[in-house]
Amino acid sequence: MASSARLNRLRRLIEPDLNVLPDRPASSDPVPDSDDDGRVLLEPTASHAPESKPTAPSKADMTTKAPAANTDRRFIWVKDAESSFNPNLDSMRLTTAPSPPSGATKLPAIDLQCGDLASARNHYTPIQALAKYPYKYCNKIHMQDIASAFFDQGKFWEREWDLYYVWDLEATKPLILVRETQVQALLAEINKHLKLGLSITDQQREEGLVLRYPDHPRCLPRYLGRAYSREDVDTMARNAPGDNHLAAGEASHPPLKEGTVEEFRNMLEKAAEAQKAKSKAHKAKKQQDRLVKNKTMVDQFKRAQRYLGLRATLQDGVMHDLAPAVDPLMPTPFAFDQSVVFVCIDVESFERDHNKITEVGVATLDTQDLVGVAPDVDGEAWRDLIQARHFRIKEYRHLINRDFVNGCPDSFRFGQSTVIPLGEARDHVARCFRPPFGAQDVDADESMESTEPRRIIFLGHDTMSDIDYLKKLQFDPSKENIVELMDTATMYRVWHRDQQSTGLGKILADLDIAGWNLHNAGNDAVYTVQAMLAVCVREAAMRGTQLDELREKERATRLNSALEEAEQKAQCDAEGWSDHEADGDGGGPVPLAVSGIPNSSSAQSRAVPQYDGASDRGPEQGRGRGGNYGHGRSQRGLTNNSTDDYRRRSEQRARRGSAQARGEGRGRSRGRSSGRGRGRGQSDSSLAGAVQDHW
Repeated sequence: MASSARLNRLRRLIEPDLNVLPDRPASSDPVPDSDDDGRVLLEPTASHAPESKPTAPSKADMTTKAPAANTDRRFIWVKDAESSFNPNLDSMRLTTAPSPPSGATKLPAIDLQCGDLASARNHYTPIQALAKYPYKYCNKIHMQDIASAFFDQGKFWEREWDLYYVWDLEATKPLILVRETQVQALLAEINKHLKLGLSITDQQREEGLVLRYPDHPRCLPRYLGRAYSREDVDTMARNAPGDNHLAAGEASHPPLKEGTVEEFRNMLEKAAEAQKAKSKAHKAKKQQDRLVKNKTMVDQFKRAQRYLGLRATLQDGVMHDLAPAVDPLMPTPFAFDQSVVFVCIDVESFERDHNKITEVGVATLDTQDLVGVAPDVDGEAWRDLIQARHFRIKEYRHLINRDFVNGCPDSFRFGQSTVIPLGEARDHVARCFRPPFGAQDVDADESMESTEPRRIIFLGHDTMSDIDYLKKLQFDPSKENIVELMDTATMYRVWHRDQQSTGLGKILADLDIAGWNLHNAGNDAVYTVQAMLAVCVREAAMRGTQLDELREKERATRLNSALEEAEQKAQCDAEGWSDHEADGDGGGPVPLAVSGIPNSSSAQSRAVPQYDGASDRGPEQGRGRGGNYGHGRSQRGLTNNSTDDYRRRSEQRARRGSAQARGEGRGRSRGRSSGRGRGRGQSDSSLAGAVQDHW
């Protein structure tokens, strides 16, 4: 018999734990207490433990709802509810990144139903490619921080995603997509949390990370549903409507054209490549594609200079040497190839609804007006020959952008703005593609009298987006006499030797052009033409030794920057390995990190879960999945055989978090379990590897 002093000492040790337990009313039902299970039921009756409604759909294999609040302190176990009393293994992973933000942004309600066609204006990202974003598209310096905070351990899949799908031409399986807007929202959260500047680059778009699919019902993505977990994504993908599905009220599909089929097939190939991991072969192909793309951009730059009389054509003679330099203070020495007219369009829309076009700016430059006129430095003399128009849409005149850009529709600097009804916008824009090409104060009948066919160069900054806006006005530029599309963003990339596009404002600053009141459509159109003239004239004037010296200086600057970044990374990787070389000899052996292993005496009377999925259950054996990694239910309860027994089990719970002597849960791999009691147990054998990886 224990002495009274020992009992008093034990009472003082457990008294703080007992005091925090709430008083529980006596139950009217008799408490089962038998020799079969050797336990006392601690679960409350239904009247004392109401369940709360979930805020998100439950996973497929969940049979009960999670409690509204943490009830671990009341020692109430609810099936499939994860203990929050102690941290689980996932929270023990070491990382240098700050803790991820609590709670992802909730998505607004969506009107689409499963199988409904999505808009042809939207861009989409394969969700499997996005899941590899930190490992495939991010700098290695930040890769692990991004992955730990937003991707690893299921964080990526636990976000809310609006899923879309599109079937390949063979209809073997659907490609699951998310809208670019949700991708941008994720990058914004990463940038805010980790103080980074991530964005979707042009190179990533060309590699298939973000795509816009052809405007045909067979090729456009369709809405699939909203997912809250990886299981939701997989289930929805398996149950996606077939490739012949028609939404309610949807007409039968027109036949696919040959060009559309080829475009769609190329997009699917890009999307498939985007979902693959990096490889040496992929890098080699990527480099080859980049070289081909660079040549395409350089060719566009050369053609622009030919149109401006700044470069000779092959018809003028065989070019054995590099193009000679041009004196900007003299008229151009070469002919203006094809005597083209540059027509630049810039469209502004309301930032909260891009279907509402508020402004259209038009700037034109007729190369016939440049004959015999010296361009001057950076084409300054030619800027005065640009014709400009600024149209404001009457119906949306009251809509002014203020949140994302500073709109200034009242600040057109190159003439008078014209307010027009939305229904007349197409005709006003169309007149600018015909003589006298955007000149103001010209009678409409007079502008239609000239029948001289002129070749048009459609110029823009991010040209394709402006074409899409013009189509919303029912104006199709392809019906005009357009020779080709040109983009000042591409020309500046050639001049600056840059793999990424640059905004118009930064281009103007680099070219020493004063850009006032940007985001006015008329001003932006004029500045876009001025930027084209500046890069073309500057390159032509610097050809030869001066340009070679500039390129070498730029190359050395970029090389030094890359070396500095690589050196910084190497220093960071080397830190911490030799700092404690003189501190001791390593110390004694480190015990096995797995806690809660029972001794021989207690192993026969109690089940203790192990990280590798093994547990002792006495004479009765079974198979199961789970362990303390999943959600589970314990049916053992708390016994009161002795005070020592209570203390030891309390310490085990504190170390390992809601120990599950026997129970149910979800896991990723099967493990053997055996023990005393009834029912099936579950354990997760992958946790042994997880312990080694984390520590």
